[in-house]
Amino acid sequence: MLCSTLLLQAQNKSNFTIQLQGFDSYDKAVVTVQHLDEDADVLKNETELINGNIFPLEGGGVGTIKLDQVPDHFILTVNLYSKGTRYGLIANWFVNNTDSIVIEDNDSKRNFDRISINGRGSALYELQYKLDGIVGNRITYPNYPTTLDYFTSGFARSFGYDRAVDMNIEVGRLINETGFDSNCKKWMLTNMFYKIYTAYFLKPLILSFVSNDLERTRAIKDVFNQFKSNYGNGAVPGNMKLSTDYMLFYLLYSKLEATFSEENKVEYQLQKLQNDFKGESLEKMAYAYLSRTFYQVKGADRLNILNWMISITKSPMRLVKLEEMRAIGAGMPFPDFELTDLKGKQWTKNDLLGKVVFFDFYYTGCGNCVTYFKNKVSKAEEHFRKNEDVVFVSVSIDKDLEVWRRSVESEKYNSKHSLKLYTNGEGNNHFLIKNLRINGYPF
Repeated sequence: MLCSTLLLQAQNKSNFTIQLQGFDSYDKAVVTVQHLDEDADVLKNETELINGNIFPLEGGGVGTIKLDQVPDHFILTVNLYSKGTRYGLIANWFVNNTDSIVIEDNDSKRNFDRISINGRGSALYELQYKLDGIVGNRITYPNYPTTLDYFTSGFARSFGYDRAVDMNIEVGRLINETGFDSNCKKWMLTNMFYKIYTAYFLKPLILSFVSNDLERTRAIKDVFNQFKSNYGNGAVPGNMKLSTDYMLFYLLYSKLEATFSEENKVEYQLQKLQNDFKGESLEKMAYAYLSRTFYQVKGADRLNILNWMISITKSPMRLVKLEEMRAIGAGMPFPDFELTDLKGKQWTKNDLLGKVVFFDFYYTGCGNCVTYFKNKVSKAEEHFRKNEDVVFVSVSIDKDLEVWRRSVESEKYNSKHSLKLYTNGEGNNHFLIKNLRINGYPF
């Protein structure tokens, strides 16, 4: 990546301008603005390429972003795109619309890890970049004394959950020693809490479950209860509109609560949503829940959630998305598609009508995809190999045609007997991938 510069300039109190320079690896910038008096909405993220503030980048990665009628203070997210792949530059930063800053990329290697920020008001953005760097392992931070140790069990220490506590203490120190406005500080302190404890506590805690290991489950419950006893309801500040970072924190937190409840897990989480949120806030949070757990919730439960959500939803765009979700499921028609085989032939759904079709989606380099093919798909293929009415279709989301060809030749991801198709270089942005809401592989 060449040296790149991003200029954020506020011309007056109702216009906020971003001039992009040198981002030649990218073809567009997409900007999302969240007002401080509104709830976050993951639907904005899902549809940003359709309904977002999109600004093309021309030769040399040059472009201008102009946001009209922005408030004095707002929350900003900026994503850059390269050949359909999204790269997060700014995620839920607090912005003063009178600031004018320059962000320079000094040959970043990963996740914009060599950024410098200058200009009027730059201290606020330098700090937020540094805070995100703590979470993203770009910035070192102290290990605080053992007197501040938070999780004391052997299980907790084996997973290093004290690391989240150290991060949170350091973030608080960095924010509180500044002279920024109290509302600005409150936003940053709160949002960083959710970023840290989502990434370094809730996610690894959920992933640490082992099937049929009751001792491990008890240890996880003890650690989670210790967290709850220290924060309790204080993890959700009253009367404060919150970000997509909070939404993810809330959903993972309630998932753990449901896991340790004696009630039906889906019913528990839905009831909790209805207890904690009302009106538009409930609509947005419930959609975030369904969007995240779409394939985890099965059959009748998923249909019941969809029907309930449709009954409470007022957003026309969200209703369209919910109807699309309702069309995905057992007994529903498979979406139309256009995919390409190794010889360049275009395949559509009509070419496979009358067959029983098994679809397998993967990408080159996916270790779990290799294991899934070896242990599951290959055995199913062998079982049905002589049945001409059963077709196995292996779909790669690789963006590079030659990478896909080499993966086929390796026979690690599919066999010589399957129909091998390609998403034409569109990767996760291919219509079929988006329509089926695939967000993990193998699928």
